[in-house]
Amino acid sequence: MESPANSVRSKDPPRRGGRFLWREVAAWLAAAPGLGVLVAWAAVVAQEYFAPLILFPVLVGVGLGALAVGLIRIVPLGNRLTAVLGTILAASVAIGGQHYFSYITAVEATDQQDDMLRIVRRAFPDLVGQRMADSPRSVFDFLHKQADAGRPIGAAGRRLQGGWVWASWGFDGLLVLSAALAMVVPAVRLPYCDRCRSWYRVIRSGRIPGRAAVRLASLVDLEMDPPPRGVHYRLLACVGGCGPTAFELSWEAAAGDTLAARMWLGPADRDRVTAALDEEV
Repeated sequence: MESPANSVRSKDPPRRGGRFLWREVAAWLAAAPGLGVLVAWAAVVAQEYFAPLILFPVLVGVGLGALAVGLIRIVPLGNRLTAVLGTILAASVAIGGQHYFSYITAVEATDQQDDMLRIVRRAFPDLVGQRMADSPRSVFDFLHKQADAGRPIGAAGRRLQGGWVWASWGFDGLLVLSAALAMVVPAVRLPYCDRCRSWYRVIRSGRIPGRAAVRLASLVDLEMDPPPRGVHYRLLACVGGCGPTAFELSWEAAAGDTLAARMWLGPADRDRVTAALDEEV
């Protein structure tokens, strides 16, 4: 059956994710560890002021994921699998980097304490003992000492000890990784245009009245009966406008369920839908 004369014709959707290109992959995988180092350093600085259990690693992961999404857009990187693997790499560096920077901070604090003891000892040799601060010999020695000392939890002075400290660090790492992927995965699920090398983005969105939505839906061969409530529309396109445009409608059905529909439009049909929106909104 042919479409009515006043309706638009759906185009084939663009591919989800771009081609595997070595130059983009190399740039992303080279930048991902640096991103992890930056986030690790910032986390170690921030935890001196604000580091609630569970929430803090989630915030670290969200920050890492947001920066990763921005970097994916800048490169630009279109291959979805590479984007996810790079995020895992960056998160791994950020997780390990936090422990490493904490170790460096502990060594510097110990060295400063030793310097102060030497100065005081020269002035008052009879008042200061001979014991110097026990500086960790390596990052692994530092972690073992931290685990033996215990990790405070809650406000009642309770502490985790030994293996439970290691388990809590592992749990924190999973939270960082999960939060980072929760930011990146939805971002790379959008369509990608290989021609202008850009991810699709929302170019127009808003709400329209129910009866206006019925008239607009008829333009894309979509039935809405009775007139729906809470109708929201979106138009998505690549940066260059060289691919088809996504036209999305979502609305609340009579039963209370939320329904959604998407159609891909060519340039002429996109202009017709845009003109109709201009009249209705």
